[in-house]
Amino acid sequence: MFGWVTRFSMQFRILVLAIAAGLITFGVVNVPHMAVDTMPEFAPAQVEIQTEALGLSAAEVEQLITAPMEADLLNGVAWLDEIRSKSVPGLSSIELVFEPGTDVLRARQLVAERMTQAHALPNVSSPPLIMQPMSSTSRVMMIKMNSTELSGIDMSVLARWKIKPRLIGIPGVANVSIWGQREQQLQVEVTPTQLRDKGITLEQLVKTTGNAVWVSPLSFLEASTPGTGGFVESPNQRLGIQHVLPIRTPADLAKVSVEEADPPVLLGDIAQVKEDHQPLIGDAVTGTGAGLMLVVEKFPGTSAVEVTRNVEAALKDMEPGLTGIQIDTSVFRPATGVQESVESLGLALLISLLIAVALFWLFFRSWRAALIALVAIATTVTTAAVVLFAQNATLNIAILLGVLLGTTVIVGDIVEDIQAHRRRAVGEDATQPGTSPRSRISVIAKGVRTPLFHASLIMLVVLVPTLFVTGVGGAFFTPLFWSLALALAAALLVGLSVTPVLAHFLLPSTTTTHKEFAAVNRGKAYYERAVGGINPRKGVALVSVAVVGVLGIAAGSQLTQNRQLVPTMPDRTLLVQWDTMAGTSNDEVQRIAAKAADELRALPGVSGVGGHVGRAISADQVVGNSSAELWVSIDRGANFGETERAVRDVVQGYPGIAHNVMNYSQQTIGEVRSSMEPGFAVRVFGTEMPVLREKAAEIRQALQKIDGVNNPTINTPDMVPMVEVQVNLEAAQKAGIKPGDARRAAATLMQGIVVGNLFEQQKVFEVVLRGAVGVRDDLTSIRELLLDTPNGGHVQLGQIADVRMVPNEVVIQHDATSRRIDIVADISGRPLEDIQRDIRAAIQQIEFPLEYHAEIPTKYGELQAADTLVHGLGAAAALAVLLLLQTAVRSWKLAFATFLALPAAMSGAAVAAWLGSASLSWLSLTAFAAVLAIAARNAALLSARVDEIWRETAGASRTDVVMQAARDRVSPVLKSAIITVLILIPPAFLGGTVGQALIVPMLLIIAGGLVTTTLVGLFILPLLTLWFGPRTEPEEWSEVYESEQPVMSMPEKVKVS
Repeated sequence: MFGWVTRFSMQFRILVLAIAAGLITFGVVNVPHMAVDTMPEFAPAQVEIQTEALGLSAAEVEQLITAPMEADLLNGVAWLDEIRSKSVPGLSSIELVFEPGTDVLRARQLVAERMTQAHALPNVSSPPLIMQPMSSTSRVMMIKMNSTELSGIDMSVLARWKIKPRLIGIPGVANVSIWGQREQQLQVEVTPTQLRDKGITLEQLVKTTGNAVWVSPLSFLEASTPGTGGFVESPNQRLGIQHVLPIRTPADLAKVSVEEADPPVLLGDIAQVKEDHQPLIGDAVTGTGAGLMLVVEKFPGTSAVEVTRNVEAALKDMEPGLTGIQIDTSVFRPATGVQESVESLGLALLISLLIAVALFWLFFRSWRAALIALVAIATTVTTAAVVLFAQNATLNIAILLGVLLGTTVIVGDIVEDIQAHRRRAVGEDATQPGTSPRSRISVIAKGVRTPLFHASLIMLVVLVPTLFVTGVGGAFFTPLFWSLALALAAALLVGLSVTPVLAHFLLPSTTTTHKEFAAVNRGKAYYERAVGGINPRKGVALVSVAVVGVLGIAAGSQLTQNRQLVPTMPDRTLLVQWDTMAGTSNDEVQRIAAKAADELRALPGVSGVGGHVGRAISADQVVGNSSAELWVSIDRGANFGETERAVRDVVQGYPGIAHNVMNYSQQTIGEVRSSMEPGFAVRVFGTEMPVLREKAAEIRQALQKIDGVNNPTINTPDMVPMVEVQVNLEAAQKAGIKPGDARRAAATLMQGIVVGNLFEQQKVFEVVLRGAVGVRDDLTSIRELLLDTPNGGHVQLGQIADVRMVPNEVVIQHDATSRRIDIVADISGRPLEDIQRDIRAAIQQIEFPLEYHAEIPTKYGELQAADTLVHGLGAAAALAVLLLLQTAVRSWKLAFATFLALPAAMSGAAVAAWLGSASLSWLSLTAFAAVLAIAARNAALLSARVDEIWRETAGASRTDVVMQAARDRVSPVLKSAIITVLILIPPAFLGGTVGQALIVPMLLIIAGGLVTTTLVGLFILPLLTLWFGPRTEPEEWSEVYESEQPVMSMPEKVKVS
């Protein structure tokens, strides 16, 4: 097939060059517009449903919202893999994780169909919200809003009704969450004692306030059906009727008369009517003055740079209408680092290309060879980029690394192409009389590209096991593998088509041999003496190779311990996570976070600090008030390491508060990995937490007796004090109050009830009735809360109910629609199947109440099985490498000897990686595949060159043939190694944060590997070929290809006389 492609290209060579030029032009114009992001999408296909229920405890959220939705609506959705949920005070979050490969939009549609029945849920919450599909690193920007002129409510109105709708309409923006949002409300605050003195009931105030406005969500009020204005019909005209609500301010609402009051009384006489906001579920940390924090999240597969640019343009357009508000978009702006990395990498890669062209010109002493290299590299890279662009791929570190790994091999392949064409041009007419230049070029391309194809296959084969890596790792390795395969396939196609055509046009049919430098001649003489000196010492040479190989394996074995999946990208923004004691008030956490933010702002090198406390509506975090995050921006000119240490010192100065300092990508990867790749656990399912704790303790004791199970620990949720109210039925009966009446009345006074809505200026505001501050400020006031009785009297809540403090869970987690608790443990020393069998036997000895059971989640076992499969595929890949080597060198002995020499050839890479192991990640270790490909290329091309010389010099001795081939291989091996190392230096040191974190470790591995692969390729492989190579002449492959017919006949030119 290789010969067919080359002959086709030579016959339509003008078309081939035109296509190459078109690809380069199309790539230069369009590839810069590819979507760019830091990470690939590593989260599974999932749909999240959030339901806000302000005022409900975690247990009530679970009972009233989470459990009914899971059991009745969501369980059993098609392609559902896992269903899990969190119930925290005021919020239910249900996550549905779908099977790999599921279209997230189709899954979302299936969930939306189920959610049409959500109206059957108790009316204690906002409607359930199906969250938009988010990118794995969803946050694309954090916007801090400050003002010394506007109040927090005024800014919230602008953010809620002006800024958020504009931003959410920008292509690529999936969600905008507002921390510190204060919804403007008209609040009617009442005191039960004052109502008692005036003879007014709470129900009267509910009816009065609700019916005073036009629209009410309470179905028992007349305002729930406001009606329409209608129109006046005359014989020749129709006039519409529009009513204008006179209530706009608290003073207007205070003038409304209370229904059924005798004597008449105004609402303002018995209640305080004011403008205020709802109880906060979170807040913003912005510095001085009122502030908000807007978090902008993006859809999967969108460009972080483009979305950021459009968001900032929209804010710029709205700036005239935001007078008095300071907007800061630099709190968290990952597009800054991405854009800088793209620009620096673009410049660095351009420098690498110029270096490569200059080196080709220098080494081959021909501008023609340099031009061929330039076109070949440009065509290969742009072809791969155009294919990625056509597939709407997002350029990220995984794809970038795959293309760079391919490039490190491709430049050496181009060296071999040009070297082969130049070598065959010397004396070609004498050795192959009667053959046309086109035919000779076809034979050359086929002869050099066949061993190069074997080397490329070896590189891909050793990375095939990464396609079966599960979890987050698979999301990084899969695009890396396919981008590498794409680059190698493009290089193969270019090497069989474009390069031969360029060689035909640019390289002369005969080449004048340049006079070698004296140093080169001396080097060749030293090399021949060195190889000749090693040849008689076969045993010593083999032992030396074995020792070096063992040392390389020993160094490589140390690289798999405690290795990060991806390198830490220093994006100049540190994330400080805070977790105070459960139950801490929002104001106290805000005070601590604000104080810490002030200290951090004073640090040298810190350019800004922003943050948020608790959570926001439709946000990406399901936490309580006790959690906070501070985002610390580090100045571009500051020392990142020193500033990071200073930040950690400040954070550690707050004892008793759990904290963590990291960057955003680490946080998101860690959260996804913890859910997708859990450790070993025994899970107890049930309904009541005390019983779950008791059974978990029994299982823990049983696990301690099982060999291979270490450190079993019960993962119990934190507890928080909760006020519990339980109505005494007998006492309530005497007062004529039902339990539901008591709950509704207490809920109205303590939490408040929305009795109506105001619609004005294209906005909607709530009208709320609630108790005054003194009614709900401590436990005693709750007990003394006055409730209306049917006979017109009053009774205290404490007289008909038991009001007490009890512990309650901060968060209640469900898996498979059931409450659960985990006993986690470390597993070692025995096979997993044996340990699981013993655990199941121990569980069977424990008695469980009805609706309770324990089981071992299958996820951990599946992950272990997947790891076993990857290891098995690794062994199969090693066998495939041996088979490919045998195909390349056509000798089992030589293939086996070369295979055993590969550890020695790669030992330099292993030692270099071991020395720089602190900066290595699993993603960086894929550079070993490039080193292996280079070692395999040296072996395959040496064998091919031996076969060539053997065919051309009939009757020559085997030793002379091998030594001649070894001498011929010195130049291309050294040229390839030098060019490969030098072109990696610019992107490594000039490529910004990506270059430092990703390409520097790759350069370290490849440079160290090239040292040993070059030494093995020059000194060991020739001797292995001499000792273990084939003893017979090679098969004449040209006879095999004689059966291939050209695409079209190519008649020779006929000279017309």
